[in-house]
Formats: sequence, C-alpha cells, structure tokens
Amino acid sequence: MSKNCCSASCCQTPAAKCPACGASGQKVPFETVKNMVRNDVPDSEAFGVCLAADCDVVYFSPGRVFRQSDVRVPIAWKDGATPKYVCYCNRVTEDEIIHAVAKNGARTVSDVAKATGAMKNGNCIANNPKGACCHKDIESVIHRSLESK
Repeated sequence: MSKNCCSASCCQTPAAKCPACGASGQKVPFETVKNMVRNDVPDSEAFGVCLAADCDVVYFSPGRVFRQSDVRVPIAWKDGATPKYVCYCNRVTEDEIIHAVAKNGARTVSDVAKATGAMKNGNCIANNPKGACCHKDIESVIHRSLESK
C-alpha cells in the first residue's frame, strides 16, 4: 500500500451539482482531471466529479463538462463501464475483489490487497478518476460481497 494513498490531500469534499443531472458532485484535484481527460484542460479551472451512475458527465466546472467519451479510462461507477476498476493504480477490478472475498476468504482491505495487489503502487490523485484513494471503494465492494453470501 502506498504511504500517500490515504493522505488528506486525496480526501473528497462536496462540490457543486452536476449541470447535466443535478446530482451532488465532489471536488476533484486538477491533477486528476488533467491526467484523465484526453484534451487539454485550462489550469485555472476547479472541477467536480459526478458520481451518478446514469449520468454521462464525469467532470464539470462552471463553464465546461467532460463526458465518459472524453476520459481515458472506463468510469467504474457509471452504468455500462467495462472493466469496473476499483483500484485504478493497479488495475484491480470489482470482479477480482468479489473473487477474493468469495474464494480467498478476504474480509478486509488488507486481505484484498494481499490477494489482488490492490493499493500497492498508489498514485491515486493521478490514476483514480475520483482523485482519491480507493480504500473506501474496496470496503464497499467487500461489504456488498459479504452481504450477498
């Protein structure tokens, strides 16, 4: 696990509402948007990320939106994303985490990291479209997997 993965600089905070769907967004570091979007992004803009599954918008600012087609990687929380990466830094998918829970007995993020390689070479701000550590997302997949057993 990267020392910087869950640092305060990665934490998400509320942002404005998505201009397309009205869902509350979360602020995302400029570095994340710059690394994720295929086009040049002006340095002066502050961005939010839309977390609504059924909305095509990924990033938004007061004067601009970037949709899934503008982003370099599949956005796991968006409908139809394939593959559904949970740990983008190490390309660990939701299915791999579910397998680690079901077949390897993983119960914690540490167990999943050992079984899958998740979180070992983190540069979350650059690699995760949310601009944050995947720890909470891994926990969520673990909990859903355990509940479905």
